[in-house]
Amino acid sequence: MLKKVKDKVFGAMEYKHSWTRKDSFIFLGKVYSINVTAQAYRNDDILESQQINYTNFRNYLDEHKEEIEKKLMEYCQTICEVTITLEECIKPKTVIFERDGSWGILFDTDCDVENGIALFVINNQIQVDREDLFL
Repeated sequence: MLKKVKDKVFGAMEYKHSWTRKDSFIFLGKVYSINVTAQAYRNDDILESQQINYTNFRNYLDEHKEEIEKKLMEYCQTICEVTITLEECIKPKTVIFERDGSWGILFDTDCDVENGIALFVINNQIQVDREDLFL
């Protein structure tokens, strides 16, 4: 049975290995349907740090848009080994808020189906690499 909660910041969330819900997300001027995830151990609530990061992440993306796009593009060009647009390379699937205060966006990509791409903000520093390096 799924556990459900109405978080004061995230809204309605369901627990299945972590707190999750569907949401819409604008990235690179396009609307995507994504999962919003707050990592949690069984029977743990969503942390205040996760709520704060959720509240601030969209503004962070707007304020750091150029740097984010540059780092993502550099990474995509490296793994795809061809010049394609960022929109052709990646598709956001999940925004994840970790228990350690970091958060990130997980992307699907045809260039590296097995590993995917992740953009994580750790200690206010933007990092882009394979998903498994952050999860």
